[in-house]
Order: sequence, then C-alpha cells, then structure tokens
Amino acid sequence: MPFRKKALALAATSILFSSICLAESPDLVVNVSNAKPATGTLEISLFNSTETFMKQPYLQTSGPIKESGNYKALFGKLPPGEYAVVVVHDENGNGKLDTGFLGLGGESYAFSNDVRPFFGWPDFEDVKFSVQSDKQIEIVME
Repeated sequence: MPFRKKALALAATSILFSSICLAESPDLVVNVSNAKPATGTLEISLFNSTETFMKQPYLQTSGPIKESGNYKALFGKLPPGEYAVVVVHDENGNGKLDTGFLGLGGESYAFSNDVRPFFGWPDFEDVKFSVQSDKQIEIVME
C-alpha cells in the first residue's frame, strides 16, 4: 500500500477511534432548585473518590442563581465511574460557606442522593452515584 493510502487509513482510524471514545464519555447535568434567596451564586463541586471527598473536587463550576431559584450545571465528557455532588449557596458572594452558631443557620448546602446529615459531612458512600451514560440528577436546596 502506498504511503499516502496508509496515512489516510491511519487518519480515518484515528478520527473514528476518537469519536467512539468521546461517545462513551457521558455528560452529567445537575439541576439545582429551591435556592432561596435568589441572590449570590451556587457552587457545584463534583467529587470522584472517598479520598478527595470534601477536600479536592474533581471538577467545579459556579454561577448566578435564576430568579426562580434554579441553576443547571453541566459536567461534560466524564469518565464512567462513581461521583458525588456538593452544592453550596454563597448568598453574599464572599467565596466561602458562612455558618451560624454551632454551624447551623448560615448559608445553605446540599448533597447528591438528597442526603441531609444532622452534624458534620456525610461519607462519600452515602452521596455517591454511578455515571455510565448521560445522566441528570436533581438537588433541592433547603
């Protein structure tokens, strides 16, 4: 086979392989609702392991809350696996989670799987979910 035909065959195979790999990388959509008041920003953190949970997010995004109290975040082309989501409502835009007396009554936060711990943070095992294909999850702020 002449060099030119080999090069074209290699290029076509490379493009096809890349397309297949991207097709197998799912998207995750996180729909957040009931953020009150509808001020400030929502920070959505995606974690992918027990070791990094609540320490170092795998991915993070943030943005302003709509008047309706809703926000939609897209984490595109994820490797299939287990993930957990933490949402923090930064009402005053100071870049941190403000807590009240004894950690109660400050800015709100929520976890995937609708986990509502009484004290402290939940375990990764409690809030994790599997992403093998495109997925949407709902998180309701309280």
